[in-house]
Amino acid sequence: FQCLTCSGDHTWCHVCILKAHKSLPFHKMQQWNGKCFSDTFLMQMSYIWHMSHGGCPCPSSQGSWE
Repeated sequence: FQCLTCSGDHTWCHVCILKAHKSLPFHKMQQWNGKCFSDTFLMQMSYIWHMSHGGCPCPSSQGSWE
């Protein structure tokens, strides 16, 4: 994976790009498809944006979305 919005020339694995963009959900991502990089979104990478608690799930939710 790579991010076109971040400065510098970075490539990341799936886990690292999600960690690096925990609070940057609107950056433009690309995924290597075997021949070239193609556009993708954090949502397509199973990313869940937690808008409070420092980007972490609410500790009182206990995994419930209700």
